[in-house]
Amino acid sequence: MDNITGLFLSLLYIFIIIGLATLVARFSRGASETSRKLVHILVGNWVFLTPLFHDLWAVVLIPFTFIIINSLSLRYNLIKAMERDDDSLGTVYYAISLFVLSGAGFLLGWRSLPYIGILTMAYGDGLAASTGNRWGKRKLFTFAPEKTLAGSLTVFLAAFIVTSGALYVFQSDIHPSGLSIPLILFVAFLTGIVSAFIELVGHKGCDNLTLPIGSALFATLSIRSAGPGYFIYLFISASILIAAFRLKSITTDGMVAALLTAVTLYSLGGFWIASALLVFFILGSIVSKIRNDVKRKAESLQDDTGARNWKQVLANSLPASILLWLFYMYPNEKIFLLLSFAVFSAAASDTFSSEIGMMSKGKVFSILTGKQIPNGVSGGVSIIGLLAGLLGSILLSVLTIPEFGMSGFTAASLLGFTGTLIDSILGASMQRKYKGVKGNLQDKSEPHHNIPISGFRYITNNAVNLITLILVPVIGYIILT
Repeated sequence: MDNITGLFLSLLYIFIIIGLATLVARFSRGASETSRKLVHILVGNWVFLTPLFHDLWAVVLIPFTFIIINSLSLRYNLIKAMERDDDSLGTVYYAISLFVLSGAGFLLGWRSLPYIGILTMAYGDGLAASTGNRWGKRKLFTFAPEKTLAGSLTVFLAAFIVTSGALYVFQSDIHPSGLSIPLILFVAFLTGIVSAFIELVGHKGCDNLTLPIGSALFATLSIRSAGPGYFIYLFISASILIAAFRLKSITTDGMVAALLTAVTLYSLGGFWIASALLVFFILGSIVSKIRNDVKRKAESLQDDTGARNWKQVLANSLPASILLWLFYMYPNEKIFLLLSFAVFSAAASDTFSSEIGMMSKGKVFSILTGKQIPNGVSGGVSIIGLLAGLLGSILLSVLTIPEFGMSGFTAASLLGFTGTLIDSILGASMQRKYKGVKGNLQDKSEPHHNIPISGFRYITNNAVNLITLILVPVIGYIILT
């Protein structure tokens, strides 16, 4: 009965909000920022109704329904009071965030998760634009020139207050004897900083997805992993990312993805797998910066050769994060932890093979046909590249020894090297390729040659990396179990 009551009250509450916003929009002679922010802020309070639900289907039904409704409204302008005249998917992302956080909080039993994420988005992001427009004269951030200091401080304060309250109220979920107030405030302070940065780098409404999920994940995992080791690791990770950004090795959205990945790996898998991420990032950045004339020419044929963005970060780390969530749910299955090491071993192997292989003056051959192809085109292999790939897999796999010994090291090394072979096969058979202005085959499209002549249109290098790093643990699981 509580499920039905919760659903009825949820629908009633949301439609009352939409009705109020419609009245505001009518008095404003059209949808205004006020009507949109009214919906944005008040809908977030729906999270206070979630304790009424006792089944997962009931918890996620309301946000799932509004994913559909908001998508239709965006396309056909059905609810004018909450739509902008642009291509922003913000309202759809908002509903997706509610769906993900309410469902995950219910499944994991982490009651603080939806409260932190949803309320930070509702009040932090909702009020940031208003305070920014009214008091925001200072724009300090070159990477986010349209964002103001006042708006960022608003997000920080909202995240700090919401996180402090949620962690205090639900502290028994985390530790039976409770948490110290200084620890709660410190984690809330860090969450405020991370939340403000996530909102800064968001655009076209994507912060309605990244801010709630990012702030909730960071705060909830941080409080569960709180300790000197974790905070030292967090400081080192942030320092490396800041240095990489200054060296133009990573973008701001890539920094967000990498930091949240680092927190996830440490919290769910421990120090060594978290270190694998940092070692992979550092070594990968080093080998990518080493260049000669041969490599520069090869890179001119490739796509996405600049700083790492969020897509590249997730393509190389998402499978490991998923494996560690499986390890969290099945703690006796240490195979998931070992396979997460194999993911980074394969990522390092592919990076070493590609970056070092492109510096070789030797011939490059298609891994499928054996025919010579231009250096830098996906699917090509060389002796130097293969040896470099083996070296990369070995270097990353060393980190498995403290937990899995030499047997784990051997397994991760072999799986890692297998990964670079799989990547080359997929690159040769599936990755899109274009005809260059000189008639040569290349990964990069040209203004007048932007239709692929081989491969699949939507299979990019990032897609190949992701598919490879999914196949590696699947193969490993079949062989090792």
